[in-house]
Amino acid sequence: MKTLPRAFCAVAVALALTTVAAAGCQKSAPEPAAAPPVTPGATTVTPVAAPAGHAVITGAVKLAGTPPAMALTKRDADPFCARTPMKDEEVQVGAGGGLRNVVVRITQGASGHYEAPPTIATLDQSECMYRPRVQGIIAGQMISIRNGDQTLHNVHGYRGASTLFNQAEIPGLPPIARKLGEAGDVLKFKCDVHPWMTGYVVVSDNPFFAVTGDDGHFKIGDVPDGKYTLTAWHERYGTKTTEITVAADKPTEVSFQYDAH
Repeated sequence: MKTLPRAFCAVAVALALTTVAAAGCQKSAPEPAAAPPVTPGATTVTPVAAPAGHAVITGAVKLAGTPPAMALTKRDADPFCARTPMKDEEVQVGAGGGLRNVVVRITQGASGHYEAPPTIATLDQSECMYRPRVQGIIAGQMISIRNGDQTLHNVHGYRGASTLFNQAEIPGLPPIARKLGEAGDVLKFKCDVHPWMTGYVVVSDNPFFAVTGDDGHFKIGDVPDGKYTLTAWHERYGTKTTEITVAADKPTEVSFQYDAH
């Protein structure tokens, strides 16, 4: 039997030691992550995409009878506000009896899920009034409230009789930005420093709404064909509803009328 050369033996021992060391340093494969626990009866809800539409709803809201007289707001206690005399704006009527600041919106029949838009709704305190006095938003949309006056205001937001928040707004500071309200809410904004200041934000679950202009007219576009409940809301005269059917081939004309008191 032949004896192996010493050099060959040394190389063989070195290779064996390297193999053992590598085996000892090798990491074991990670175990797969455990699946999250499943709650019995739970389901995952995927929002249904809202249908696109091309129908148009147009019309007007009128006030029958003699409009109530709007008194001057009492501004004497604040020199800044006193610079700009203004009447209360609860009821504003244009030519032909058109009623301004009425929110007209689809309240039933709109299918699918409508995300809040990335655009921010704005509510300004200007000349010691809320501007705009009335507007609509989609649930989840951000509202930015800005003090554009050189006097102290505060923002007191209500849902019904319940206070949502009450925050002072000092001139020159950044606007107050919040997400407020759920679909169907009518949010009211006051200023406790200047009690005549009033604004309203009507919250919907769809984008099919409009606010009447100076002449009482409104227009709602991009509505899918179908049957809907259309509701008009005014801060003093309340709500009126009507059932409508819309189609893309012709505009749907709708009119609402309130009685003055």
